[in-house]
Amino acid sequence: MIGVLIILILILVNGVFAMSEIALVSARRMRLQQQAEQGDAAAAAALLLVDNPSRSLSTIQIGITLIGIFMGAFGEASIVTHLTPIFESIGLSAQTAKAMAMFLVVVGITFFSLIFGELVPKRIAMNHAEGIALFVARPMTLLSKIVGPFVWVLSLVTDLTLKVLRVNTKGDELTEEDISGILKEGATAGLFEKTEHEIVTRALSLDDQSVMTIMTPRNDVHYIDLNNPLNETLLSIADSNYSRFPVCEGGLDNIIGVIDAGTLFEQQIRGHAIDIRALVTPARFVPETNSAMDILESFEEYRTEMLIVINEYGEVEGLVTLRDVLMVLVGYRIPVNDAGESEIVRRKDGSWLIGGGITLDRFNEHFQVELDFPEHEDNYHTLAGFILHQLDRIPKEADSLEWEGFYFEVVDMDKYRIDRLLVQAPDFNEAESKPTTEKAE
Repeated sequence: MIGVLIILILILVNGVFAMSEIALVSARRMRLQQQAEQGDAAAAAALLLVDNPSRSLSTIQIGITLIGIFMGAFGEASIVTHLTPIFESIGLSAQTAKAMAMFLVVVGITFFSLIFGELVPKRIAMNHAEGIALFVARPMTLLSKIVGPFVWVLSLVTDLTLKVLRVNTKGDELTEEDISGILKEGATAGLFEKTEHEIVTRALSLDDQSVMTIMTPRNDVHYIDLNNPLNETLLSIADSNYSRFPVCEGGLDNIIGVIDAGTLFEQQIRGHAIDIRALVTPARFVPETNSAMDILESFEEYRTEMLIVINEYGEVEGLVTLRDVLMVLVGYRIPVNDAGESEIVRRKDGSWLIGGGITLDRFNEHFQVELDFPEHEDNYHTLAGFILHQLDRIPKEADSLEWEGFYFEVVDMDKYRIDRLLVQAPDFNEAESKPTTEKAE
């Protein structure tokens, strides 16, 4: 009976080692690091084991191997010697009786060892990785010091073997796809709110989104020209929906700074003389090749809320505000025209009224297509630019063309600028599922 008791104890100890192995492998390093920074000594010890898997896993493997040897030795020395006479008493030869006893002992030890020494402990460790890692950290650290020489030899041989086999021991780096997958699983499990998941997912995609898709195009930029009379400028600001304006002298290609409308009206209310040139703050410029993530970093660097977007020739392409980036994060990016009307409106007959200033990326996003507009990278970025490129002339109202299954008709011109287009899309399910009218920002 003592032999059986020893074997059961060894099986449980084996379970502790197996549980420790899975816990240290599965434990989330960030959580252990947070607890260690708060002064938790067990978390600090666990973190050292997690960061040095060769040492910790070698220690655990030595323990599991020794336990296996001891179980075999005790099983044969105690249980087999007791079972052999029983089988001999029922008429089996001594050799057959010993073989039968050995077989039953091996099957029995293997069964209980798999259940209580492997499967159950590992399942527990997977569900409570950090807690178990904290519990076993100090004993495992002590044991690793005791068997240190053996661990060193095993680690050395293992590293040399992996080097000969040219196995990458650094592992794969965490990618955006991995993080998105984790977030999706967390949202499915109820760990994240749906809105939290969507915002983080959009944040991860900022680096893939061009500033051209979120900026206000040049033709729609409201600016202050110092060459205009002051009263006319103040009335224009009062009628505008915006609070910040580029300040120019003779046009957008000569920007001298940016001004906050509130500063102007504060000066007026206080009865001070208004000198717009003296109130402007420096304008910050960014290239049109920047991504939305680059723009967000520029806002942080310059401590401003408006950036001027320029092309390779130094010409102004438009402007982008911090609000534009925030609207992308919350999923509310709908362009508006000068009158504050929606740039994308669904008509009762299923066609669409679309502003000419809408970007091609926004057009693709709305209809959920990936149209490759011809020669647009260097020549144009808006739907109006595409129409001009295809017609190769200044269009008139009612001019139309068909391309890639889409029908485009010019319905409104503002002098030489295409203001509004009628668009009939192919019979896409995606287009049919869009709301009738999109609200303005």
